[in-house]
Amino acid sequence: MRRTLRSRVKLGRYPASIGMMLRERRERFRGMPALSEKGAGGMRTLLWEDLCLQVAQVGESLLRLGLGKGEVAAICSRNRSEMLVFELAAMSVGAVACPIFAGYSGEPLDYILEHSGARFLAVCDTQRLGVVLSTRAARNLERVFLMDPLRCPKPEKAGPRVSAFATLLGGASLSSFERALSKVRPLDPALLMYTSGTSGRPKGVLLSHRNILSQRRALDLLWKIKPGGRILSYLPWHHSFGGIFELFGALYSGTHITLDDSYGKDIGVLIENFKKVRPTIFFSVPRIHQALIEESRRSRQAERDIFHPELRFVFTAAAALPKHVAEVYQRKGVPVVEGWGLTETSPCVTVTRFDQDRRPFAVGLPIPGVTVRVAKDGEILVKGPNVMLGYYRDPERNARAFTRDGWLRTGDYGEIRGHGLVLKCRVDGMFKLTNGEMVIAQNVESALAESPLVQYAIVVGGGRDYVGALVFPNPEAVAEAARRRGLSVSAGSLLADERVRELIKAELVDASRAIVEKYARPKAAVLVGGVPCLANGQLTPTMKLVRSRILADYAPEIEAMFAPSDNGRGATWQVMRL
Repeated sequence: MRRTLRSRVKLGRYPASIGMMLRERRERFRGMPALSEKGAGGMRTLLWEDLCLQVAQVGESLLRLGLGKGEVAAICSRNRSEMLVFELAAMSVGAVACPIFAGYSGEPLDYILEHSGARFLAVCDTQRLGVVLSTRAARNLERVFLMDPLRCPKPEKAGPRVSAFATLLGGASLSSFERALSKVRPLDPALLMYTSGTSGRPKGVLLSHRNILSQRRALDLLWKIKPGGRILSYLPWHHSFGGIFELFGALYSGTHITLDDSYGKDIGVLIENFKKVRPTIFFSVPRIHQALIEESRRSRQAERDIFHPELRFVFTAAAALPKHVAEVYQRKGVPVVEGWGLTETSPCVTVTRFDQDRRPFAVGLPIPGVTVRVAKDGEILVKGPNVMLGYYRDPERNARAFTRDGWLRTGDYGEIRGHGLVLKCRVDGMFKLTNGEMVIAQNVESALAESPLVQYAIVVGGGRDYVGALVFPNPEAVAEAARRRGLSVSAGSLLADERVRELIKAELVDASRAIVEKYARPKAAVLVGGVPCLANGQLTPTMKLVRSRILADYAPEIEAMFAPSDNGRGATWQVMRL
């Protein structure tokens, strides 16, 4: 069996740094639109020369304020032009940009700010500013820049370290910026992205200028995207799919980015924006592709807006695209390109070809410059200029992440076939929903098990729209809780009693609130009457659940959780919608 795959396309030369790329593109794309977004007065557009000037001005100001080479400058915001300018400015002067999910609060936000060591932070609005300043790590922040120009609090209310983002703009001299830009090297760190880890704490993935730009060069060779194309962008920039793959792909090729204000949550707004922008390429996750197809079936106008003649191809990643969705695109003459990778590979490793027939779990061939190897145990290993510098401030994790001869362990099992790489499963207990979000099963199960009424919980949802849970209640605790509420129910009929079920449901909903990522909270559950034990093969001698056995034993219940109606009524179990 073949164990190694590499591209036959030579990677060739590409810019040495993000700043050098911007300098080259400024001249090549002068007069062309770089980014458009909705503002208070309507649509605002930044031309390439405007974008690059703002990047230089902000970079000059950050240097003047003391930002040094290799230091982290964090951003906590939804996608907007100021976020892009701040990131590019930090990278251009040799600092490290660190985008943070704007929905984080409490422990995850505090951990990232503390672990990253950021002294400089840009935030989108006063609400987010308040959340940031309430963390313990806020004490380390020397400068905070508020992007919202209309609601910047007075220094006496927010502290002298808070100022408007606009104060970073302006200034006649850019000499310090130009000197710093010229000293940045390909292997210098550029981007710090925090991604979910099985320990429950985010992992800081440190990426270099070479990591990002080598990938953009590779995909430019494969896709031959011409300047002047259009992208409708809603993918969040704190995530590698949106913040590296899509964003830097557009910047590298001179594609006009228009920010979509639906944020992937309002399909009507997304289609209206589709109509206005008429994207030539559309990057998204399977859930959005599926929603677009469903809308196109309901409305002929939506169908015309989506499948307009200038749509060259669509790209999907992060989870498997349902077959019926891909077939609709195919009938409309729109190629579907699929990719695979991870944040640690900047993020792309393989892509399918435009003319390639779709096969289940097939993710194509390595991009130029990248080599894939399948180890004897089936784990997929990767080498190439796209592989991360390492996990930030985590030598133990770095030691586990790489083999002795320098291959990155991806944590995915797969095999090589005639048409390329085929994925099998994750090595660990994580799975992806159809919206591309990664769910760490252990974290969700632990949160549910915090309820005294829950003895065990198994969550599922790989390739599904949401998370479902098999819940094994603690019969003694349930009986006691029912007694305290004055419910007279026999031990044998506890789970059949609707009042008791409502009691457990309320406990599950309450326990789910501890799960920070709302997409990871179960939306359906089945209460299981049996108890895992050695005798039924669902428990190991060390009292660990045998997940594969439980999933097989309760396959009908799992399918019912994801069915459109409550299958199972009249059986010994029924689905609870949470």
